[in-house]
Amino acid sequence: MIRTGEVDVSVVVVSYNVRDRLRDCLESLRSLEPGSPRVEVIVVDNASADGTVETLSPEFPEVQFLAMDRNLGFSIGCNRGAALAKAEWILFLNPDTVVLPGTLREMKAFVDRNPELGIAGCRIVDGDGKLQLACRRSIPTPKITIQRLSGLSILFPQSKTLGRYNLTYLDPAGSYPVEAVSGSFLWIRTEAFREVQGFDEIFFLYGEDLDLCLRIARAGWEIWYHGSVHIVHHKGQSAATRPLGARINFYQAMVVFARKNFGVGVVLGGFLTLAAWLLAAMGHFGQSMRRWRRVGMDFVSINAGFFAISSFWLWMRDSGTYMAEGRSDWIWHPVLTVWFLGAMLLVGDYSGVPVSRRNFLTGLAAAVGGFLATGFLAKSIVFSRGSFVIGAGLACSAILGRHLWHTRRTRAQVHRALVVGVGPGSQELARRFPSSSRVRILGFLALQGEPLPESGEVMPLASMPNPMPALKALEARTLVIATDERISRTLAELRQLRQVRLFLALPTPRDGEPVLVDITLDHNFPTERPQ
Repeated sequence: MIRTGEVDVSVVVVSYNVRDRLRDCLESLRSLEPGSPRVEVIVVDNASADGTVETLSPEFPEVQFLAMDRNLGFSIGCNRGAALAKAEWILFLNPDTVVLPGTLREMKAFVDRNPELGIAGCRIVDGDGKLQLACRRSIPTPKITIQRLSGLSILFPQSKTLGRYNLTYLDPAGSYPVEAVSGSFLWIRTEAFREVQGFDEIFFLYGEDLDLCLRIARAGWEIWYHGSVHIVHHKGQSAATRPLGARINFYQAMVVFARKNFGVGVVLGGFLTLAAWLLAAMGHFGQSMRRWRRVGMDFVSINAGFFAISSFWLWMRDSGTYMAEGRSDWIWHPVLTVWFLGAMLLVGDYSGVPVSRRNFLTGLAAAVGGFLATGFLAKSIVFSRGSFVIGAGLACSAILGRHLWHTRRTRAQVHRALVVGVGPGSQELARRFPSSSRVRILGFLALQGEPLPESGEVMPLASMPNPMPALKALEARTLVIATDERISRTLAELRQLRQVRLFLALPTPRDGEPVLVDITLDHNFPTERPQ
């Protein structure tokens, strides 16, 4: 039984259908560095359908799971979890985040230095190592919101007036007071949280963190951003299970926030609600269009191919014109479309999830067979069986070609990498990979004792001697090491040598045989046959 004083931080995680991401989050909380604060972890599961509680509770017996009977939203979930908190500090943490080993230790030291601090946040990066701008921001007053919607904050990010929405003119590696931090990592003093009676439960999802920060500030507490530590946030994992609903929740939350805090009346509130629904529908439609591009590609290719072969066949056979006046040739295009696109839709080729080869070929065979069978049954209006067979073959080839091209692109091996070091040589090396098809540079790995650049523009995503949690969170399995001018010149001269194995001898602090790394430039050695 945990008693007050036995833990320093109560971590509250509200989860919904992100079992695997939650597992990574909980694992990261098990891997904290020595000297980190003592934590208790409380997971509030909003009736997930993926077996979150049943699967993870045996794996993490130290975690307290609170299973809700239905999804009551983020705010209610946070309040239920916070009611069980025993520590002086509460950390509200999203389930799709990964906490790095030293983050909680440094955050605890930071907040303890300021007795007036009520809320703190840290630097948050996404799965590609990019800064998530919402990790520090201003309260979206009508003026700031207009600047954002008009695009002025994007056009002039370094302006102290126009860049206030996401504070883009401030150093992301610095520490300074702000108006709001992100709810994905919100460190709050338990006393302050209970003084303002927690999250306002009128917010289902989104907006609740802004509202809490505003009320904490009005109660006299300070809100700080601490950018020298960071976490990784795979944003939008829960929302991805209900994209349209989550998008509507976001815009509705902004309307509720404006009505509550800025005195928006009924008429303007109704207008904002209508605008919110319109923006949600437009955003969802745009996302759906991107997801259904393959449908459009197949629609155009199969119909264009059938039109071309049918026109050529009729012209060669009797100088006829395809789809001429009085002919009913057009009817075969809807038939072709329904059979081929319908079959691919049923087997899941347009779902965004890789479909098995067996299911894909089954769908393709059903499409060809169904189209030809329809032509056979309606043979009285089929102008040529030969053109039908060839047209079906072209449609099959077009869809097969698109599928293979997409599969090859998906499986292309692009190395997600970090550059070792943060010095000028490492920075220059990173700039030389802007559009590489082989290596995608996510950021930098700092060596022990290496000084960071004063500007703060280059912040390491991982550091020695324990970089593996960050590398795992970023799914980076490759490190790129910059070499000095002498080594580069030597390797350039040795490129002309063939069938010579090269080893790089790494300097070691102790006497004895050095560590050798194979950097052979040509591996075309003769095959050795057993005697």
